[in-house]
Amino acid sequence: MSVVMIMSQDRIDQEHAMLNRLVVGLANDGNQVVRIVPPTPHDEPAVHERAVSLAKRITTPMPVSMLLRNTRKDELIHALEKIDITAIVAFGKDAEQVARDLSKVYDAPVLQEVVSMQQAKRAKKSSHVWRWLSATHSLEQTITRTVGSDRSALVPLGAVPSHVTESVPTNANRCVSVLDAASNYRNTEKILLALEKEQNVHVFLECTGKHQSKLTKQIQTLHMQDRVTCMRDMASLRTLVTQSDVVVVPSKTMPMRTLLLEVMLASIPVIATEIPGFDLLIDEETALIATDSWALPIERVLHDRATASRIAKNGATLVREKYASASQIAAFEAAFTLI
Repeated sequence: MSVVMIMSQDRIDQEHAMLNRLVVGLANDGNQVVRIVPPTPHDEPAVHERAVSLAKRITTPMPVSMLLRNTRKDELIHALEKIDITAIVAFGKDAEQVARDLSKVYDAPVLQEVVSMQQAKRAKKSSHVWRWLSATHSLEQTITRTVGSDRSALVPLGAVPSHVTESVPTNANRCVSVLDAASNYRNTEKILLALEKEQNVHVFLECTGKHQSKLTKQIQTLHMQDRVTCMRDMASLRTLVTQSDVVVVPSKTMPMRTLLLEVMLASIPVIATEIPGFDLLIDEETALIATDSWALPIERVLHDRATASRIAKNGATLVREKYASASQIAAFEAAFTLI
């Protein structure tokens, strides 16, 4: 089987390790894999691509304007001319555009990764996509209700333990990491207010987006500048995040991320708002779900060792059983069975 994997830059930035594992797993099972990725400076492969250097690599700009799409398509057709394509798989929004253009040329099914409920709700019967690959069961169910079970498949994200190679840069006794902090300012504001009284806790905020400046002002208002560190993208600092004492997810729209899976695999307790599609976050079992108050669950996890240990242990068990990298590769290959 020859699989063309189209990867947009946002997915590479967030999930290059997971995507590499997919490529290696497919290749080890005897499949040919072609990667279509955005160009890098001087068109040199990034350091993280060394693990998949044996897979053919084609670069193309993503996205491009309507006027340039035909030119891009012709260049890709030329680069793919000696490959008997079995399937095309899109990872990320910009990759969808490339897959759509190629689907008009090749008699090969297009598959698309789905990692959020927003994506799942956009699935349509009239789409060029042959099958959607959902990261969780509830995402798959949402798509199935719209397009039918034959066009939906469960392909959970695959996680592996992070290897700790760096230390948390703080003198605080405890560390709390907040993922996607700027996407829901109101929730993050409540989290900061709850943590204000916890003097021995340092807070790392993943802080990008339109509410970044508001969060900065709130940190100053609370006089927490010495206890809060704002970071742009925690995906590149996985070993730091997986040393946290607690990880908090205030966003209702954050896509499923292997970073969260790795956090749970490291037996770190998670506090989150209710996020549609995140089946792995089960209140009082694998996480604490905050509804109105963030102060109570934060206090429980920081000061009730039994609660923190229980949800951390349950979370690690669930991820090992249902979100292992081997499970993802097997489900990914099974999604092609009807080709």
